[in-house]
Amino acid sequence: MNDTPLSIYTGQIFRPYAWKANFDMDFSSGCIYCDSDASLKGYAVEDEQGATAKVAICPSCQKINARY
Repeated sequence: MNDTPLSIYTGQIFRPYAWKANFDMDFSSGCIYCDSDASLKGYAVEDEQGATAKVAICPSCQKINARY
């Protein structure tokens, strides 16, 4: 794995087709962008250069709520 920071920011729409995304964990918190009651889902993602990040995604609006 490469330690170069992956340019994923909160508020972005999650694009799993642009990165390799693997489910990582469920969160008990809700989305900060929409009124959905759905819990956030965590994914480990990697871009084509090997840069990695872990992000929390809202399954309803698909926005990135956090990097962890």
